[in-house]
Amino acid sequence: MALLIYSRLDMKKRTSKIIRFASSLKVAIALLILIAAYIVIGTLLPQHSAQSFYLERYTKTGPLILALSLDKAYSSPLFVTLLILFSVNLTLCTITTLKGQMRQLKASFFPAVSKSEFVIEGVDEAAALSYCKQKRFKIEQQDGEIRAGKMRYGVLGAAITHVGIIILFLGGAIGTMSSSEEMVTLLPGNQHRFEDQGFTLTLDDFSMTFEESGAVKQYISSVTVFDDDGTRRSDKLWVNKPFHHKGLGFYQANFGWTSNLRIIDGSGQTVVDGLMRSGGSYFHQPNHLTIHLYGYYPELGIGHGDQPVKMSDREIDPYYAVILYEFGEPVGSYILAPNQHIHYEDLEISFTHSVAYTGLLVRKDLSYPIVLLSFIIMIAGLFASFYLYPRFLLYKEGTLYTSSRRNGWVFHQSVKSAVKRKD
Repeated sequence: MALLIYSRLDMKKRTSKIIRFASSLKVAIALLILIAAYIVIGTLLPQHSAQSFYLERYTKTGPLILALSLDKAYSSPLFVTLLILFSVNLTLCTITTLKGQMRQLKASFFPAVSKSEFVIEGVDEAAALSYCKQKRFKIEQQDGEIRAGKMRYGVLGAAITHVGIIILFLGGAIGTMSSSEEMVTLLPGNQHRFEDQGFTLTLDDFSMTFEESGAVKQYISSVTVFDDDGTRRSDKLWVNKPFHHKGLGFYQANFGWTSNLRIIDGSGQTVVDGLMRSGGSYFHQPNHLTIHLYGYYPELGIGHGDQPVKMSDREIDPYYAVILYEFGEPVGSYILAPNQHIHYEDLEISFTHSVAYTGLLVRKDLSYPIVLLSFIIMIAGLFASFYLYPRFLLYKEGTLYTSSRRNGWVFHQSVKSAVKRKD
């Protein structure tokens, strides 16, 4: 029996120790640092781009970025886990401190007062009592003492703020796990219909800015939405500056190039004039010919093995790498400038120009109402903490003691000025 009791006590101590550690400030700081690191990464690193983008732009760290899901930092399993762990930490911290806060709500609670500070001597009892009534303190008189308290509930401000933060982090985790996403690829002038939401999105323009090194600095989409009720709205979005409309979030995710293939037959008639992406193919049935666009190189370079290399996405020295197949067998490979022709049998084959397209990540996030509620709760908690903080007065034998959780000196001076004026 004694052994069983000892085992239970030992288990209780271990559990208590684990809870104290899990709710400690050290754990909270460590988690916040990791969460902040992910937020910084998500801000600086373009999100939701193609894997090839990270491998090409970040040659050394690209595989690590993909392995840690840093290309979608805010929805990565590790980031969601950090949010949940911080919510658990803050919940345990709130619960462990709530007992003491609830005790301070009782009318019998009165903080210890110090005789070395916040003391007003030579105060008339009637003046002290009048001040308490005028300022709507809750008054208790016993044994020749006056005890008065006001805004005791303000002690819960920190707990209310904590609850708001917990809801915010959990809402973010819930939104990440329950949200729906789709990728929409558009060329300038293209439209995409969102039937459920009742509007059409049009890409008005797409542009890119570059670093001096040639790396893409920013890519910007100019869009207009047309609602079914006739209203319209135009805006711009770029990496880490999304566009929201009717519950959908539009995020600049990636970009690429599409090139215009033109085929002219022996009679001079244009038989093909259309767009295709790098890596795409077109099969020309009359000649059993497959035209494969190996790649478009806005700024061409030559790498190892005399292979074409894309130096940047600036259209400085554009070329097309093209391979022709007949009946599945390669019959020629070419590096072409825009409007430079390949003459094959009776065909004249060329790529006239290229157009940049944008990839928009469309996200329906169910956590928006939760996040909005969390901000309202946090604002209420902060307001209670900074403006509705508890204030206490103790009058005994001609001496008035003041006590306040915040701005104690200011509160003391205001009381002193009021009661001395009444004298």
